[in-house]
Amino acid sequence: MNKALFIVSLQHELAMAVNNEFDLDKLLKHFIKVCFTRLSLSSAHVYLHQNGNGRPIVIDDQTQFQTRHFLSVPKNKEGKAWQDTTILIDFSQKVIQAQNDISFKQTNGSFLYGFDLPNHGIIIFETRVEFEPIIEKALQPIFNKLSSSCYSNIVYNSLLLEMQARKEADKRAMYEAQHDTLTGLFNQRHIKDLLEQAHFQAIEKNHLGCLIFLGLSRFKAINDEMGHSVGDKILMTLAERLNAISSEQLQVARFSGDEFILLLSCLPKHEQKAQHIVDETILNISKTINLPLTCEGSLFKLTCSIGYNFFPQNNMQQKDIIPFANIAMHEAKRSASLKVQRYEKEMSDKIHLKNAYVKEMKQALRNDEFCLYYQPQYNQNKEIIGAEALLRWYHPTRKMVSPEVYIPIAEESSLILDIGLWVLEQACQDLKILEQLGLPASFKKLSINVSPKQLQQANFKDLVLFNVEKNKIQPKHLGLELTENLLVESFDQSIILIEELKKQGIDCSIDDFGTGYSSLSYLRRIPASLLKIDRSFVINIDQQTEGAAIAKMIISLGNALNMDVLAEGVETKEELACLVSLGCYQYQGYLFSRPVPFEDFLALLPFSATAK
Repeated sequence: MNKALFIVSLQHELAMAVNNEFDLDKLLKHFIKVCFTRLSLSSAHVYLHQNGNGRPIVIDDQTQFQTRHFLSVPKNKEGKAWQDTTILIDFSQKVIQAQNDISFKQTNGSFLYGFDLPNHGIIIFETRVEFEPIIEKALQPIFNKLSSSCYSNIVYNSLLLEMQARKEADKRAMYEAQHDTLTGLFNQRHIKDLLEQAHFQAIEKNHLGCLIFLGLSRFKAINDEMGHSVGDKILMTLAERLNAISSEQLQVARFSGDEFILLLSCLPKHEQKAQHIVDETILNISKTINLPLTCEGSLFKLTCSIGYNFFPQNNMQQKDIIPFANIAMHEAKRSASLKVQRYEKEMSDKIHLKNAYVKEMKQALRNDEFCLYYQPQYNQNKEIIGAEALLRWYHPTRKMVSPEVYIPIAEESSLILDIGLWVLEQACQDLKILEQLGLPASFKKLSINVSPKQLQQANFKDLVLFNVEKNKIQPKHLGLELTENLLVESFDQSIILIEELKKQGIDCSIDDFGTGYSSLSYLRRIPASLLKIDRSFVINIDQQTEGAAIAKMIISLGNALNMDVLAEGVETKEELACLVSLGCYQYQGYLFSRPVPFEDFLALLPFSATAK
């Protein structure tokens, strides 16, 4: 009777130990603690079926698992981890392989009992007293109950892990949807959402906000010269700097490429106070951008152009805030002096006018409204040595449109490629007529101006050579005029192209020299034959020592590099005399001839009388 009561009491207490604890480690330790008390254990060990990640699992036919040690109480035996003892390793393997309850008497007289935990693993007890068969039998339903609790625990934790994984995945997906993959800043989509919220709050709470649009200067040149990996590292460094000055009031995003947006919210309604905060913020941004940075052993000092726009005001719609700030930024880029511009309505009017000009220029190409004028070039003997082809546009209603108006507009759009191709084709056709009439011995070349976008065309060389071949003209009579700035923007690519054209007999000259990125290191690598002194240095050169000094330097530089030098914009005899005294013997300007239509240019050449 006493034994029966003991069995009932044992089963009841062990069953109570298998509680609703959802931490598997705590569940098993609590159960073992009770077993130690009721069964006089020396040690206890649990081995569970685990997956490749070491997580306990419930086995099924599709599961790949190993039965591994999970815990031992106590952890160590004579200073050594229980799980590493030979006796436990050997015995546990026997229990796992037997898939049944077995026992083993150790040499020290203690006993090891191995029990199966159905679908979960095994449990091993060490005791100094041998279990009676009735005790072993009584433990079976307890281990079945323990297995059920393990199952509930494992399922619960699996669900918990899955929920956490889903939560992390959702969090990661949300982050990726809102952030730029390279810089970690907010992306274009999210900053638009934040702007919508800021615009609504500004209206609701009667305060101002400001959107700041930032564009890096000459970043494309860095990418082209140093490679995109360096460019990406620079962008990441700048992003870290901008992010460091962000706050709850100032949020930063990468808009695209080398353009960033900074959203400044909760500004005072009083515009003068708001302007002061914006000015301070922009100054801080500029200082942050201008700090030198080192990347892969090279030192870079970047600058930027900034446009900004307050909201809400002037009945401006929320969708227009970013485009207007972008317009202001591009105005700042075009400005020679101002690097920060606040948006004004006139800027949009200018854009609309530009769009109208682009549309009309497309029509002009179709309607043959463009023509070429030629300004002859002379030597000191007043012989014509060449001519520069200049584009002219006679509009049906605007009449003769100034190139200073439409050329920059064409340059900003892809339309310059179509116009540039037309100029190339027309100049080659006119050159063919000149060659057929018999060019004078003094005539060197007819030159056309080339835009940056043309030079960056992959097939530009082929287009030039095709038109030369098509018109059967001598390549040496066709020249290309390139500006310093054009060359520096894509220097290595430009050098290769110029060298390839020179091999075919087509030479180039450097236009407006001294007004851009003048550098002897650049110049000596350019295979050009002619330097053109910009007219800004020629005007009143006889009266201005500074202009004369610059012209003298350019002339000396040309002589040192075995290049001819031609002065543009010569309008007076005094200017000509000064240039001659400085050693310049080639000229172009109103003193000799204005740009004239092709027919009038023919009349200036020695063969013109016989040709007619």
